[in-house]
Parts: sequence; structure tokens; C-alpha cells
Amino acid sequence: MNMVNTSRRLGFTLIELMVAIVIFAIISTVSYRMITSLVRTKEIAGEAQEKWGNLSLAISNFGMSWNRVIPLVVRDQNGGLLPAVYGKAKLNGMYDSQLEMTLSGFSGDRIYGTVPPKRIGYRYYGKTLYLVTWPVLNRVVTTQPDIDVLIDNVTKFEITFLYPDNQWRNTWPPQGGDITSLPRAVKVVMVLASGETVERSWALT
Repeated sequence: MNMVNTSRRLGFTLIELMVAIVIFAIISTVSYRMITSLVRTKEIAGEAQEKWGNLSLAISNFGMSWNRVIPLVVRDQNGGLLPAVYGKAKLNGMYDSQLEMTLSGFSGDRIYGTVPPKRIGYRYYGKTLYLVTWPVLNRVVTTQPDIDVLIDNVTKFEITFLYPDNQWRNTWPPQGGDITSLPRAVKVVMVLASGETVERSWALT
């Protein structure tokens, strides 16, 4: 009789089994929520890092380009002269940019070697900012640029130029002015799709 009672005490009752299942379910639910929260936090951190990293690269690219601008005009595919710095509010063609400028080259640079001057543009279209790089300074009808994405998810991109009268305007050069002239400074305003507004200015050095 005592042996039978001992055998029964070594097993689990239905209530004990149900309590164990409930405890296991609670632990599983809490663990799942914690893991889900950690994964989402990591995703949000990754998205933020990518967003600000791309923005930093775009701003850095623009700043380095502006520091290399030179008063050298080029010819378009029709033979017409393009200003050294050419800023406009609206796009007129497939390869057009809100800002085009001529950059100096490198002479005997220890990293890049000798690099000739080049013509680049910054094109904002469809919530994306592109870098347009022309393979030659003076174009022909068949010349096509390389177009690379700098940053996307941008709802506004605006470039303005500081005139000699200390007024900011969205076109350059001044009407009837010297096409080799350079603005005193340039200002870029970008509004990201997530709501942040970024404004940077560069003066000619």
C-alpha cells in the first residue's frame, strides 16, 4: 500500500501540469515580445544609420565639389557655351541638372595621379538627388553622362546663390552677366521624407 502511494506522489497532477503549461506560455510570450522588440530596435537603428550616412555622404560630396569649382566655361552638344557655374530652378532635359559646374583637376596627386578638370551636375528628380558626371568638358550630340544616386527619399531640394548685392537667388549667372563669374556662396536646402530639414552653405575659398 505504501509503495502505491509513493508512486502516485512521484507523478504530476492535472492542475500542476496546467500551471506548468501556463508558466511556459507566459515565458514564451514575454520572450517573443522581447526578441521582436530587439529586432525592431535594430531595424530602426539600421535605417537611421543608413539615412544619416547617405545624407552625410551627399553633403560631403557637394562641399568637396564646391571647393574645387573653377571659372571655366564648356560647350554643350549644340556648340553653345555653358557658364562655369550654371544654376536653374527647373529641369529642361533628360540629363539636365539644377546645378552644373566645372571642377578643377589634380596635377600629380599622390593618390589620383593627374586628373583633368571635369563637369558635374546635381539633379533632383522624383524625390532622388543624383550626381551627373560628364565624361568630357565639351560635349557632342552623342555624349552621355554617368548618373549616380546620392540620396533618395528627399521631398525638397533647393539651391540658391549669393549675388554681389547680398541677395540669395535660385539662378546663376546673373542675367547678362559674365558666364565665367562665380557666386560668392551657395546654399543647399534639403527636406527628407521623414520630416527633417537640412540647410548648408559654402562660401568660395
